Amino acid sequence: MDIFSQGISEEKDILAARDRARIISEEMGYGVTQQLQISTAVFELGKNILEHGRGGEITFAILTEDDSLALEVEGRDDGPGLSEEQAAEMLKSSGGSTALRGIPAMKRMMDKIEIESEPGAGTLIRLLKKKPDTAKTLARNIVSFFNKKFSSRKSPSISEEMRAQNQNLVQTLSLFEEKNEELKKTNQALLDLKQELEDSNDELQQRSTELQDALLSLGDRTTELEAQNRRFTALMKLMNDGVVITSRTGAVTHANPHICEWLETAEPVFQEFSKSDWLELIGSHWNETGRDWQAVQKEMQDDPSCEQQFSLKINHQTTPLHCRTSPMQDQDGKVIGRLWFFRPAAA
Repeated sequence: MDIFSQGISEEKDILAARDRARIISEEMGYGVTQQLQISTAVFELGKNILEHGRGGEITFAILTEDDSLALEVEGRDDGPGLSEEQAAEMLKSSGGSTALRGIPAMKRMMDKIEIESEPGAGTLIRLLKKKPDTAKTLARNIVSFFNKKFSSRKSPSISEEMRAQNQNLVQTLSLFEEKNEELKKTNQALLDLKQELEDSNDELQQRSTELQDALLSLGDRTTELEAQNRRFTALMKLMNDGVVITSRTGAVTHANPHICEWLETAEPVFQEFSKSDWLELIGSHWNETGRDWQAVQKEMQDDPSCEQQFSLKINHQTTPLHCRTSPMQDQDGKVIGRLWFFRPAAA
């Protein structure tokens, strides 16, 4: 059972470890001589850790072995480690020039010493100091303690025993009621959560139904719009006038075959015309004297709701092409595009 650890990184840590060793050995009942042996061995262990292992840690633990207690001291360092042969040589050495000069002293003052090490993995030195017959002594002390405890305690009367049992029963019932109340609260919370989930599920089903209805309605409207678009396209093809429709931004969205023929531009090309493409095409056929096409454009830009009339010169026709353009507005009066009607001028 570990009882204390002391890091070793400087000389004062060695002194602290020696002091802890003296206190622990004193409290465990070791004699004065044994206390001195243990604290000296710990001092030598700390020096080895600091000088040869670049620092580490000393750990104190209490062990039981047969009928004895024992103090175990482990010193672990972060040094280069030792091979198995080197560790064995250290244990055989009696001092002299050995690298770990404190090991012989530890061997003399402690009952057991072990070395565990690998090259590059640091070194662990384990020391053990036994305290014989301590288990029997400890057992006798415990028995004596209970004998004194029981002898000083009066035997309870029947009424006192019943009172104690009733008190224990009341405490048990009180604890049961507390747990039962907690269980009721937890159960109610679960019921509330279940109701919330059911309400959420009902709302989700309602929203799902609404979404399905909206999708069906959207499908019907889409079908209706597609039918209207087909009718509108067919009507534009049947019209004798040329027709162009531009969007709010001025890009061409529709153009019927007549205007494509008169302006000598294919219908697919018309569908890709931006506002600048369309206005440039009109300007290339401008046939107005005294009026500037740029000025007309500015009037339509400043007042999108205005109407304009002008004529265009068509290369393959002797008569000019008359144009009238009007804004398209929604139910709120907002301009959403423009209609352009073209008709050959009367000869």
